[in-house]
Amino acid sequence: MSKILKILFLLVGLFLFVWSLQTVDTTKVFQLLMELGGGFLLIMAVYGVVTWIDTVAWKFSFEPEEASRFSLWQLWRIRQIGEAYNTITPLGTVGGEPVKAQLLKDYHNLSFKQGLASQVIARTTFLTGLILFFIPGIFMIFGSRFATEEFKYVSVVAMGVFSLLIFLFFLFQITGMLGVLASWAGRLFRIPREQGFLNQLHVLDGLMSRYYKEHPGRAFLSILLAFLGWVVGLGELYLTFYFLGLDPSLTKLWIIEGLAQFIRVGTFFIPLSIGAQEGGLILIFKSMGMTADLGLTVSFVRRIKELVWVVFGLLMGWALAFKPTAIQTDASEG
Repeated sequence: MSKILKILFLLVGLFLFVWSLQTVDTTKVFQLLMELGGGFLLIMAVYGVVTWIDTVAWKFSFEPEEASRFSLWQLWRIRQIGEAYNTITPLGTVGGEPVKAQLLKDYHNLSFKQGLASQVIARTTFLTGLILFFIPGIFMIFGSRFATEEFKYVSVVAMGVFSLLIFLFFLFQITGMLGVLASWAGRLFRIPREQGFLNQLHVLDGLMSRYYKEHPGRAFLSILLAFLGWVVGLGELYLTFYFLGLDPSLTKLWIIEGLAQFIRVGTFFIPLSIGAQEGGLILIFKSMGMTADLGLTVSFVRRIKELVWVVFGLLMGWALAFKPTAIQTDASEG
């Protein structure tokens, strides 16, 4: 059933993608992409910095003893390999998160559950950092002169609802409600086939809630680093504008990036957010008095950037596959 839903969502995304292409002058979009020239290398470099910051944030999502088992370089490599698998298996049942957990288990003596728990925590701090990124954006939207009242209202409400949901998910982990619900479901249904899965959820919940209770400072640092990653990510958008001969204000950059990331994260159910990202950026740019061609160009720059990094991640995964899976003892902090 889940695969059928993914296929349906993919079809919706493809419909939006086709609509996006029909909305713009594709010849103009191609010309704009060509104008980037060597600037694309700088965009790639900024994204590389963002991935490193996100990796540091992820490392703080481990307990201290766990984090001492690998360096930042090793964790960054695992992250890139996992993200590459996330991209190439959008319809599959094995994505990047299990791959990351398995690599942590095979090479750094962490249990599969410890690896998954760190990823759930990292995803939560990552999205909490996005909430912090939204806050200035909301004020900027209200104070902007170039956005319509309807655009302001819809944007602020959407970001507000999304932020509330993430905050509730954060509390859900801190309070250990996942374990409570798993225990309740186990007592209610008593289906032997499902008991093992519910027990696994209970263990996973215990790992996460213990982390938040015993290491609040690490969680705080992870959130701050995630926020920093979002801010540094503004550099990608600025460079795209700059090499196209434009000089946008910080306000415009922040609003566009905030809404673009909201669309990207909010349409996770569409594989690769295909169509949703393209259509969303077109609507954002048009609502802010810019051309649809520019909006689709920005989307394509991001797609090309992701493709290059996916290839890089797969190459690292291929290289790692030829190394023995004996537990490594390098405990340097990078």
